[in-house]
Amino acid sequence: MADQQNVARIVTAVSSVVVAVCAVVVTVKVAGADLDPADPPRVLDQTALEQQVANRLQGVREEPVGRVTCPGSVQVIVGNQFDCETWDYLKSAKVRVAIISDQGEIEVTRS
Repeated sequence: MADQQNVARIVTAVSSVVVAVCAVVVTVKVAGADLDPADPPRVLDQTALEQQVANRLQGVREEPVGRVTCPGSVQVIVGNQFDCETWDYLKSAKVRVAIISDQGEIEVTRS
């Protein structure tokens, strides 16, 4: 009977230590976790982008640039490239736009 009580005490002591260690591990993990929500991706304003492309093309060509259409929700990632479509009277043309800085600066080249 005394042996059973000693075994029960040992099992209880070991169980208490295991629970305490688990509690410490969980506390350290939670304290070290980054609980801030992730920042949403930065995207270019579509209207401002289209105006900027038109302005860049206007400086290169003598005739006025018609309408410019660019994709929406373009993420600001350096090196990201996409096409915009320009309309001059009744014909359309594509231009290649590349993001060259993390501030959203672009470079426009004719396709």
